[in-house]
Amino acid sequence: MRFPDFISGIFWLCFGLLLSLWSTCYQIGSIVQPGAGFLPLILGILMILLSILLLVKAKGASRATKMPASSSLPGGWKKVIYTVFIMLLATFLFEFLGYLLTFFLLLILLMRGTGPQKWRTTLLVSSFSAFIIYLIFVLLLKQPLPKGLLGI
Repeated sequence: MRFPDFISGIFWLCFGLLLSLWSTCYQIGSIVQPGAGFLPLILGILMILLSILLLVKAKGASRATKMPASSSLPGGWKKVIYTVFIMLLATFLFEFLGYLLTFFLLLILLMRGTGPQKWRTTLLVSSFSAFIIYLIFVLLLKQPLPKGLLGI
């Protein structure tokens, strides 16, 4: 059994259960007319299913595939902490900077900070993603997003 996969599976299983239970505090609605609790419920169920798959994988893994003792866990934790910090920063700046600028900068910082990416690729993906999401939510679905400094 792979112990890290087992711990991750248990964590995400508990988180999925809590999210599913929490979503029942709100109106669930239906697929045609979803309520406020619909998306959290679906995400919770998806987390539960994926965590069960991870637990089955952890149970079936042999000791031969065990992670070597010299693995770089501190480097992995640095990336996790960096990602959480950038996400929290984006959360606090979202209203002030607006959707486009915040999302664009968020993707740049995540892509550059978590792995080696070329600047061209980073800028292309960030620009394209922000633009596509803007088209979908603002133009197609008519949902307002914070405008912030740019005013768009």
